[in-house]
Amino acid sequence: MTTITAPRRGHIAREKVARARLMGDIFRYVLLIVLGLIALAPFILAFMGTFKTDAEIIAYPPKFFPKEWLIGNWAKTWATDLGQGATFPRWLLNTAVVSVGSAVLQLIFCSMAAYAFARLHFPGRDVVFIFMLASMMIPGAVTLIPAYVLMTKIHFVNTYWSLLVPGAISAGNIFLLTQFLKSIPRELEEAAFIDGASRFRIYKDVVIPLARPAMLTVFILQFQGMWNAFMAPLLYLNTPRMWVLNVALSVFQQQYKAQWNLTLVAAMFNAIPVLLLFAFFSRYYIEGISFAGLKG
Repeated sequence: MTTITAPRRGHIAREKVARARLMGDIFRYVLLIVLGLIALAPFILAFMGTFKTDAEIIAYPPKFFPKEWLIGNWAKTWATDLGQGATFPRWLLNTAVVSVGSAVLQLIFCSMAAYAFARLHFPGRDVVFIFMLASMMIPGAVTLIPAYVLMTKIHFVNTYWSLLVPGAISAGNIFLLTQFLKSIPRELEEAAFIDGASRFRIYKDVVIPLARPAMLTVFILQFQGMWNAFMAPLLYLNTPRMWVLNVALSVFQQQYKAQWNLTLVAAMFNAIPVLLLFAFFSRYYIEGISFAGLKG
């Protein structure tokens, strides 16, 4: 009769634990892949539809791959010109400029306001903070007409300032950054203050580098929000050459409603940049969201 020694039993137990852990990791990875494919299925189907004919898109039963890959659909949509310089390259540039500009303004002004709420002590700070949070409960439809009247009086209608100026501040992003900055140790700022750094230099050289995950989260949220905006650009921008992609897509869809393949290509122009941005910076986005509520 063979006797298994204690070290041998311990080695067998460790192998079983390692094998069980490996199988659990494989199961989790497979599950994540399956769930990811399910979430991306509508996008993948729409992307494959850009290479099909209209008959193939509406055919039943549907086919995943096109019979003939029509790469020219992309070039034809890209070259569409509705007159007065209203083309997809122009609309894409307009959307990128407005989205990036609005996100950069949010980083500047929201971070300064968040630093004031998180670190400075002044009369009425808590009242102002609560009032700012309460403003998030006001529906956008309530302020739509007053905002348009204001933009008309200051001559911002049909200019990009009508989108950049109201989008420079967001109560939600100020709250997110405030909560993140409260989690930064005060000792770092106190050491810089002892070395003779001013309040602004502490904010610029100490706080901002440490708040990079939250700053990137704000950038992604604002960029995505402005990129997908429809009502405000439709209301304020009247010239076809100044349209952003969402407004242009609605007009393009009405004009090419019988050509689903071209409409899907136009939708891809709107969806792909945001997906790429999130794919590249998703790690910082998740990190910023997870740390934003650690300390209140």
